Amino acid sequence: MNYTSNYTLIGSLTSPYVRKIRLLLHGTPYELKVVNYLEEAGNEYLKSINPVNKLPVLIDGDKTILDSRIIYYYLAHKNKWRELTVDEENILTAIDGAMDSSISLFMYRRGGLDLNGGNTHVERQKARIPHIMNFLTPWVKTLDEKNPAHWNFLTMSLYSYLYWGEFREMLSLDGHPDLKNFLEKFKNAPGVAETTIPV
Repeated sequence: MNYTSNYTLIGSLTSPYVRKIRLLLHGTPYELKVVNYLEEAGNEYLKSINPVNKLPVLIDGDKTILDSRIIYYYLAHKNKWRELTVDEENILTAIDGAMDSSISLFMYRRGGLDLNGGNTHVERQKARIPHIMNFLTPWVKTLDEKNPAHWNFLTMSLYSYLYWGEFREMLSLDGHPDLKNFLEKFKNAPGVAETTIPV
């Protein structure tokens, strides 16, 4: 994908939301400004540019775009990509839903909450994830890593999420062989090696 501008992407090296934008921008010049929002200085800086206090943020000249999905729409409009279909929007919503639940659970665990303590909200987040995985499986089975058109924002989003989920031990794909196979098939896609989470 080719772009007509240089961008500054503000994010972390581990966030799956940031990674999918890095994959989208692969092959074009952009600056990655790494922010650690868990540190006071990073958190204050993030709040100063994003009232939602979340990553990623894309800066393009005098434009500041505050969310990964809006970043995609901004770039799509600017570069005259085709609009996503309703089915594709549903798939992207499902991926982001699983990602939101998994990240929430990760932050709860990091904050010391017992994820097996029977909390109603926690249990609802946990239950969403396998349900979404089942929903995504028929679509995943249609994907061909040899077809360049199949490496797109949807598959970049799914790859970023599944990789992060396994890396953070927030997701097991043992019961989802098609999703596990998806990670294996697309591991050599453009930008994947360059954006791998550092150990």
